[in-house]
Amino acid sequence: MPLDEYRRKRDRGRTPEPVPDADPGAEGPGDRFVIQEHHARALHWDLRLERDGVLASWAVPKGLPVDTETLRLAVRTEDHPLEYLEFSGEIPRGEYGGGTMTIWDHGRYETEKWSDREVAFTLHGERAQGKYVLVRSNRERRDGWLLKRSDRTDRTPLPHDTAPMRGVPGELPEDPERWLLQVRFGGRRVIVELDGGRTRVTADGEEVTAKTLAELGPSVGATALLLDAELTRGGELWISDLLFLDGRDTCGLGFADRHDLLTELPLSGPHWRLAPVYPADTGAAVLDAVRGQGLPGLVAKRADSPYRPGTRSDTWREVGEIAEPEKPRAGRTGAKAGVGRAKLTNPDKVLYPLTGTTKADVLAHYRAVAPVMLPHLEGRPVTLVRWPDGVEKPSFFEKDVSRHAPDWIRTERVGTPGGRSETADFPLLESEEGLAWAANLAALELHVPQWRVGPRGGRHEPDLVVFDLDPGEGTTVVECCRVAQRIAEVLAEDDLVAYPRTSGGKGLQLYLPVTVSRAEQTIEFAKALAERLADESPRTVTSVMAKARRRGKVFVDWSQNNTAKTTIGSYSLRGRARPTVATPVTWEEVRACRRPDDLVFTLDDLPARLDEHGDLLEPLLFTERQRLPRRA
Repeated sequence: MPLDEYRRKRDRGRTPEPVPDADPGAEGPGDRFVIQEHHARALHWDLRLERDGVLASWAVPKGLPVDTETLRLAVRTEDHPLEYLEFSGEIPRGEYGGGTMTIWDHGRYETEKWSDREVAFTLHGERAQGKYVLVRSNRERRDGWLLKRSDRTDRTPLPHDTAPMRGVPGELPEDPERWLLQVRFGGRRVIVELDGGRTRVTADGEEVTAKTLAELGPSVGATALLLDAELTRGGELWISDLLFLDGRDTCGLGFADRHDLLTELPLSGPHWRLAPVYPADTGAAVLDAVRGQGLPGLVAKRADSPYRPGTRSDTWREVGEIAEPEKPRAGRTGAKAGVGRAKLTNPDKVLYPLTGTTKADVLAHYRAVAPVMLPHLEGRPVTLVRWPDGVEKPSFFEKDVSRHAPDWIRTERVGTPGGRSETADFPLLESEEGLAWAANLAALELHVPQWRVGPRGGRHEPDLVVFDLDPGEGTTVVECCRVAQRIAEVLAEDDLVAYPRTSGGKGLQLYLPVTVSRAEQTIEFAKALAERLADESPRTVTSVMAKARRRGKVFVDWSQNNTAKTTIGSYSLRGRARPTVATPVTWEEVRACRRPDDLVFTLDDLPARLDEHGDLLEPLLFTERQRLPRRA
């Protein structure tokens, strides 16, 4: 029935969402739509189109594109009742889609095409107006869609790799009516990209991690912005200029007009605000006040001056001693000090002798990947693998942290069948501080199960199936890729889609988001598929764990779906000679792999990959959980 899946996922006794008893009787196209801004585990926008008496729904992680060149990932979710056209409110934490839901836009729409592969439509809303098309992306991701704008528009994509404009040393202007004064705070000049609720900060072309700005992107919602700003050592962001606003390049406007646009935006938060601007005829008094507060000086900007990225112009005058602060290494802002309550001891201790990678570098990596890593760790008890003396010395597993974890680290008592004791207090790493705490312990590897615990510690059924492809002697990840392609073909027979990831070691892993009624279903399904592949290709594939049986073959390890087992967490480092990372990859990269090094990534590779791809495993968070077929 149309709304069975919707009802199954919701507890009407806890959620304020409408949960109708009856299914609708209407058929055919409708003409109403709603777009809801959903601050759940990760910010996204829910696009819902009336069709056959329900709301056909897609989750769009970065919101609707405003230009014709930008493609957005869209994930088909379960149909919603028509009452959802007017729903907004707080879905309780722990419930499906827990978080704040607000109506971003609503109105009427026209259907131009509607099929299993393509949906073309025109929106007539207050904020969303224009033609759009949803297209299924490819065969391997049948539940994944791409959303693009299809009509002509004067909007352009958000630019990347922009450098700040700079001024020349000078004095207060003699013709103050043509100038404005802006206070400088002695921070590092940065360019801030805000797109689809995500924040990216760069300085001199290198990405900078700033924990204090984690909520800046979500605070402006779907508005796309490019900002010139200063980031102080304390993590405070002072915003000085606007280069791009929702598909429009603002650099050609005068500074006074750009600043007027800035003041109309919601850019005041706990760690970010606009740098003060004063009329130039108050220059002497303002300069005295700035010096009295120990600030470096002012920038006098001609009111009509355009913004010229990467240039130095005399239309900006630096008044006072405005020196650039020391430039830290990319992604390592504050790494030697730690994060919040998590202090870093011995930051210069080398943990990877071959590459000279230090504990501070490890922390910098986990800070850099925190925005994409934490959603995958949420609710999953973590097993730490620690190398206190570096990867060339012995390591040890740690599950129970009850004796040394600080009280601000959430722990949950979980059964450990076959372990030293019946239960252990596992840490849950759900913040950047938690990752920093683990980094300080030299916990290079973070392992997690395929299930989560709820906010009150209740253990949920598995929500992932993993196929761990382990190359036996004489094989490499190249052979694993060929087996992965075959697994994808078999899964496609039941309209199932898996997402690939390197293990950070020699192998490859595939993750399948699922919903099951009993925990044993995942291991039964994985084992049956592994045995089918081994029967089909006995010379190249094995489903038997014994190492003697693996020579020249790829072992499809189905046993990792045992609820007592764990796999390496996404974006985790590995305790290898080099600081390799368990890295999500595209199916195109899997198909193109011809050498083992094609799918080896270290912590230095991750910033550029995240810039290019974002979180390739984001569908595991947004995709509707797939039901396993009854046949194994």
